[in-house]
Amino acid sequence: MDLLTHICSGAAAATIVAAFAPGKPSGRLGIITAGVLGGAIPDVDVVSLWSRFDGTFGRLFGLSQPGRDIYGEKLWYSHHAFFHSLPAALLLAVLFGLIAYGLYRIRRRPLSAYFSANTAVALGFIAGFLAHLLGDLPTPASDWGGIAMFWPSKTYVGGTGKIWWWNNYDIFLLVFTCAVLNTLSVLFLKTRARRRVVTVAAVAALALAIVQVNTRHYDYDYTGNMPRYAEMEAESKAEQRRILGPRLYNTMERFDRRVPINF
Repeated sequence: MDLLTHICSGAAAATIVAAFAPGKPSGRLGIITAGVLGGAIPDVDVVSLWSRFDGTFGRLFGLSQPGRDIYGEKLWYSHHAFFHSLPAALLLAVLFGLIAYGLYRIRRRPLSAYFSANTAVALGFIAGFLAHLLGDLPTPASDWGGIAMFWPSKTYVGGTGKIWWWNNYDIFLLVFTCAVLNTLSVLFLKTRARRRVVTVAAVAALALAIVQVNTRHYDYDYTGNMPRYAEMEAESKAEQRRILGPRLYNTMERFDRRVPINF
């Protein structure tokens, strides 16, 4: 799934944590920001497609394969490998927690303040990370056969091909709406109201997304190098026109063309 949808789904997932977290609105906004980071960071493994990868990372680490080959392999640093796993979510949350702890030590703040401020932030990061993994499960199998959810296990899960890699405007609109509505609720509503609104909105968005994913009219599943790539992308856009209607579809396509990433 595309990065912009992952970012929005990460924010939406973190709003659930933020809604139940104590403290000031600024602290709850920090939790949502952590969810945005969690939603984006798994795709750091696409760096192997960077045109300068071989001359930088490849040379630094003495890699024998070019970046474009690494991308489609099942090495721990390939796409859909370690950085798309549950252990990565936990390890990165701990790493960022240690960095935060170091900052607290420098500022000589009490340890109790560190745990109070950062436990919910870590949970927001993990929620955003898990939302990213969930969003990738129904994408095509391609070279990997899914994602390495339980790394270091060599069993990959997902890869059902129920949706295309991008052009999923309907899913984006759902998670974007949920993220915006819930963020406003977390920042401005009182405790009981914000928890109710955020929970209902998150459950509704997830349920609608599951329905949308499972009612596509086309099978996008493929493995390895696939000569019908352009055909599948065209079918994905046709699906979106059918789902959204011509007017909303045209609006989203214009927006798509202006976004400098696959969307």
